[in-house]
Amino acid sequence: MKWHLLQIFILTFLLLSCKNKLDTPSSKMALQAHVEQLKPDVEALVKNWDGYWALERNIAMIENTNPLNAIEFMDKLANNCNAMIMQMPQELKRPEIKEQIKRVDTRINEFYSEVNRSEIRERVVENHIETIINAFDTLNKKLNRVL
Repeated sequence: MKWHLLQIFILTFLLLSCKNKLDTPSSKMALQAHVEQLKPDVEALVKNWDGYWALERNIAMIENTNPLNAIEFMDKLANNCNAMIMQMPQELKRPEIKEQIKRVDTRINEFYSEVNRSEIRERVVENHIETIINAFDTLNKKLNRVL
């Protein structure tokens, strides 16, 4: 009986003393990124820019997933970025805004061409996604500042 209690005590001690490794960087379930929100007056100017809003939704979804799952968004990112470029409202066609849109497009094209769909290195995908998110964040900052 004492032996049985000792085994239960040791097992309980081992289970409770194990460190929880779920907070390690490699086990993050979602990317930690921030994209500046558009000001209300700027949002009103871009309300009919469907490509922009589709790309924003893609980025929001990617922010809430595991980086390797973001590979599934490659085609959507590329298509929505192309739509954003093609559908750009006339009042937004300013050099500084076009430059930021080109930067977003470049980052998405790099992701599309450099990451294989069977990529298993999470950090490789995460680096590309972070550069896309940062480029989109910079676009929003530029829109807020210029308009």
